[in-house]
Amino acid sequence: MSPAGFRLNAIELVRLGGSMNAALMDMATPAAANGVALLHGTLPAVRPADLPKALQFCVDIDRQHRHGAQRQWVSGQLPNGCRIAETQRKMNHGVFVTARRELPRLDENSGLDAAGQWLWKLLNTTEYALPIEAGEELEESRLRLPAHVRGVAGARGLCMVGTAADPNPEQASDYQYYDGSSYHLATLYADALALAGLQQIVLDAFGREVARMGESEPLRRKVGQMERDLLIFRRSYWAADFGRQAACTAIVRNVRRGCGLPEALQSLVTDLGELARQVQAAETETTNAILGLLAAIGLPLATGLAIWQGLSQADAASLYRTLGITCLTTVLLMIAFPGLRRLFTSLFHRRRRRR
Repeated sequence: MSPAGFRLNAIELVRLGGSMNAALMDMATPAAANGVALLHGTLPAVRPADLPKALQFCVDIDRQHRHGAQRQWVSGQLPNGCRIAETQRKMNHGVFVTARRELPRLDENSGLDAAGQWLWKLLNTTEYALPIEAGEELEESRLRLPAHVRGVAGARGLCMVGTAADPNPEQASDYQYYDGSSYHLATLYADALALAGLQQIVLDAFGREVARMGESEPLRRKVGQMERDLLIFRRSYWAADFGRQAACTAIVRNVRRGCGLPEALQSLVTDLGELARQVQAAETETTNAILGLLAAIGLPLATGLAIWQGLSQADAASLYRTLGITCLTTVLLMIAFPGLRRLFTSLFHRRRRRR
């Protein structure tokens, strides 16, 4: 049992696959994490009105809060070689709450029914009064679940409530109605939360790496590799679904929308396109500078050597004079054509920046 009263039953680790994990390992900026830990268990037995507050303590792993006791406890439950990401201060949660008879109201002044009040407070892990826009927020994140079960999913996780007593109270435990929802929460719905978490880990890592690459002149090889890795991510993790399990797909979609992941993905595509354009522009400018260098030096030099070979006395002294005239011609060309001088300057300046 954790300091916050959470009774742990099992731990499940879901790690990124080989290709995507290799892509994160190849980045100059270390990724914050490479997997998700799912902690399955039971919330503490408290009064109904205190349950949202108890859930808040259970998911809080900020080392500055409550002396970091919950974070230390979670770290102690993880297998050897695993640790909590330094940037993680709060756990996402998936919770299912039922009542022996009917759900009590948590806020008498709210226009929401009892199930709506429970969903909003559990999703936001708060005991404060419900705002006016709570109903609209619940409608945007609502899930289509079996009868007598209502649920919402968002950036903080997934919450479900049973709207009535178990429809099959006389059945054995394995055949009670709400046991099916509990089983789905611990399996399919937990997998959906894990998939959304992995997607956020990858997009955060890609965003930090693109920001680092933008601080200096990007390299063509690195930009091309990032574009290929992002394509693999979009066709694997991002495009993954759960087949006919529409509720799981809706959970992933709601969590992604709440965390702003679609906007982050589109921003990455745009930023990588801009970096690729800058690489192409830099290569074109380098090619122009090299061609200008060949024209300004190679042409006078070739002409001078051809004239020197045609002289009746092609000795060393005449060769030095020819080379001197060639150098003077090159200098005059650079003075006469400012664009050529700028090409030289940009070429050597770019080489210094790459070093």
